[in-house]
Amino acid sequence: MARGSSEYSKSVRGLNADGLVSFFPKNIVMTIKKPRILYVPCDQEVHDDQAWKTVYENFEIVVYDFDTIEDYMNELKKPDHGKIGFIDAVFRPTWLKGSPYLEHYILRGEPVRLLPKSVKLCVQSGHGYDIVDIDYLSSRNIIFCNSPDCCSRATADVGTLLVLNSFRYASFAENCVRTRNYYASMDFSTLADDPEGHTLGIIGLGDIGKLVAKSCQSFGMKTIYHNRTQRRELEAEFPEDSMVFYPDFDEFLAHTDCILVMCPYTEKTKHMISFDTFKRMKIQVRIVNIARGPIVQEEAIIDALERGQLVGGGFDVHEFEPKIHEKLLSDWRITLLPHWGAVSRASWKKFERNCVQNMMDYFYGDGKPKTAVNKQLFE
Repeated sequence: MARGSSEYSKSVRGLNADGLVSFFPKNIVMTIKKPRILYVPCDQEVHDDQAWKTVYENFEIVVYDFDTIEDYMNELKKPDHGKIGFIDAVFRPTWLKGSPYLEHYILRGEPVRLLPKSVKLCVQSGHGYDIVDIDYLSSRNIIFCNSPDCCSRATADVGTLLVLNSFRYASFAENCVRTRNYYASMDFSTLADDPEGHTLGIIGLGDIGKLVAKSCQSFGMKTIYHNRTQRRELEAEFPEDSMVFYPDFDEFLAHTDCILVMCPYTEKTKHMISFDTFKRMKIQVRIVNIARGPIVQEEAIIDALERGQLVGGGFDVHEFEPKIHEKLLSDWRITLLPHWGAVSRASWKKFERNCVQNMMDYFYGDGKPKTAVNKQLFE
């Protein structure tokens, strides 16, 4: 029996929702209703065949196909929630930046408050969940699952690319070739440098930062990190004394040549890199951000570039994305990417497998999805 499907949400051992005994003579077949899920697709889909075979066999699918989020909310306000009906879960394994539902934030604000009372689980792609109202979902006993580690390799590769580019300015050099200005690249000959011998400082060492650090160590870089707490289990994965913890942020900044921002975005980490922070950095420094845009203050970046303190950098995320200041767009010392870190076929398939497994764990397993964010609901 599927756990928590709308028809059987009151089931207890041998009794179903109608109080009927759920064991029958062998010649009687009992049909169990599959959990009903709202699937949010995107145009840039890459599917895992086995994951979808599991979905088709075990769930009833309702496809999200609303032109606007207002249309979606109006459907939910209809009697019995219109064509959406009494869904048991929200299933969004697709790229959150993909079209056509890029700005359809259905798990926060008014939309999340309109979710049917039958909803028990929300599963979503991506590591971050700043577009989800976890507190509200928890208040309704709705489990939310993200997809950590599914895009770690892809995001780490992009982070490594940006670190390397912040030293070698490859994006500028390529532009020189494409604009038929071949020798203009010599303008950066006094800034370009080898990463070797420089120190990479990671803010928020985790699985992705670990992968970037290992790649950068292969370039000959030293690696240090600043976290709220020391990560000895991650340090143990590196050669002895090659991943050094700096609990004091000022001391960390003073020793870092290239800062890699990897920490989660919260009110406390907003503008962690700011005008004030630059005062405690080296005379020349590089910054890479593959976490969340608002952790780094855009105005402070522009100011540091103009003063010559920031000599290189790479940003896959931006404070006001997709809007980026014209001074950054025109400064080739900075490599700019469109929140692109997770973009790989392997990541998409891992997202689907993770989301499907979480649904199977909840509805057909022990009710404890492995990547639940609000695990306090079942622990």
